[in-house]
Amino acid sequence: FRNFISSWSCRMQGPVPMQQQGFSQDGPGYVPMGGGAQFRQRQLNEADAAAKQMPVKKPVRRVLTSLTLQILIFFSIWWNCFYYVLNILVFVYKGLVLPYPQQNFDMEFSFAWLYIILEIPRLFLVTKGNKAEQVVPIVFSLILALPLLAMYAYFIDFQTYVLKIDLILNGIALGFIGLQVLLSIFAAYRFATATRFV
Repeated sequence: FRNFISSWSCRMQGPVPMQQQGFSQDGPGYVPMGGGAQFRQRQLNEADAAAKQMPVKKPVRRVLTSLTLQILIFFSIWWNCFYYVLNILVFVYKGLVLPYPQQNFDMEFSFAWLYIILEIPRLFLVTKGNKAEQVVPIVFSLILALPLLAMYAYFIDFQTYVLKIDLILNGIALGFIGLQVLLSIFAAYRFATATRFV
């Protein structure tokens, strides 16, 4: 009977306002009154923590080194060893068999040593410039390539005795260094103008 009286009195009084129950209608959901500021601050803290945990995307560095040039340099080193040995043997053969003027022989034989003096630092500089993606070493290697190109042209057409093996050896050597010069120019231009990070 007491329960019946209590329920009947509640129905007569009507619903209790939410403010009296301790709730507010601010925001998309009901937030306990007096705790709205704390609730929003907690949301901001959680958002900051999530942002800090997200990985930071670092810029990716582009590889500008010319693989074609480096492969050509590798085979050129082996070819230079083969070329130098054969070139010396050809000069020995000319000096023993052919009536070579002594002055011409001395001058042309000295070119073989000039070849070694110039070719080794040229290959070192072009390799360093290509691997380190630097323009200055490549430019110096191009400067050293100029007298070598002139020497190959001299051996092909202007030396005292031009044998068939001279044409073959110096023609291949001229092709090697000519390709390296072209690829070196392209690589130096790329190093100077390309964007290194994406």
